[in-house]
Amino acid sequence: MRNKRSAFTLIEVVVVMTILLILVTLGIWAGGMLRQDAQTVASGDILATVQGMQQLSDMNGLTQHNSEPVPRLIELQTDLAGAGYANFNLNPPTAGTQLSFYIDANGATHWTNSAQ
Repeated sequence: MRNKRSAFTLIEVVVVMTILLILVTLGIWAGGMLRQDAQTVASGDILATVQGMQQLSDMNGLTQHNSEPVPRLIELQTDLAGAGYANFNLNPPTAGTQLSFYIDANGATHWTNSAQ
């Protein structure tokens, strides 16, 4: 009769642990890349929303006077809500840190991503 093996050898355990370590490392790296991609998409969505809000405000003849992004976004949101457009879900303190704006020679407000 032959003896049956009932345990793993040290080499087998080391190989399995090495493979698991590589897989975990790749998973962490991929998760970080997904987070960065999600933040980029979210920033673009916020920019598109604010640009739409600004266009709607311009079409209705509403003006904003604040020179900082967060107060200007609050003023923009408040002006639009007062004009009957209260369906914009936007967190001005969060959006204000991601966006900046400039006013061109014609007085039009243009919003851009601060991170770009």
